[in-house]
Amino acid sequence: MLRPSTWLPLALLAALVALTTWLNQLVQPAQPRREKPLGEPDLVVDRFSARKYGEDGQVLYTLAARRMEHHQSDGFSRLQDLQLEAFDPKQPRVEVRSDTGRVLEGGERVWFEGNVVMVRDADRKSEASTLRTDRLLVLPDARIARSDDPVVLTSERGRLEAQSAEANNLDRTLRMDRVRATYLPKPRS
Repeated sequence: MLRPSTWLPLALLAALVALTTWLNQLVQPAQPRREKPLGEPDLVVDRFSARKYGEDGQVLYTLAARRMEHHQSDGFSRLQDLQLEAFDPKQPRVEVRSDTGRVLEGGERVWFEGNVVMVRDADRKSEASTLRTDRLLVLPDARIARSDDPVVLTSERGRLEAQSAEANNLDRTLRMDRVRATYLPKPRS
């Protein structure tokens, strides 16, 4: 049989154990947050819009989408109903649209996928043109767009079909592989 005189040291010992356990929990580092499962976005933005400015403060291009989902674990952003508009003061305006897309490397590379349409406005040297394809990689800062999928380029005076294409808006060049063309000559005045 335990006497009250033996309970006191046991009670003090139990209180000391409880206090030690409580202090131990206070000084432990915080448990890391549970990472989101792969494929689940860590940020979602509806009516997304971003602009890139030049050194002179002029807008170089805009990127807009109905919805943007950022995936930190995968290192890219998914976009729905996206549109890129490039405004180079020395070149015609270029607009690219598609159903979906991905932004990689902090915006250095933009993949347009599904019903891709690239429209280049007319200027003094060339007429307006429209390029259609299923997938298009755009390097906005380099002003380059390329596709390894079949492309169709149409303008007022012709139609080109090719197995792949690369357009450089700075150099004003268009490289196409395995081309079939229909060309309408310019009417004489």
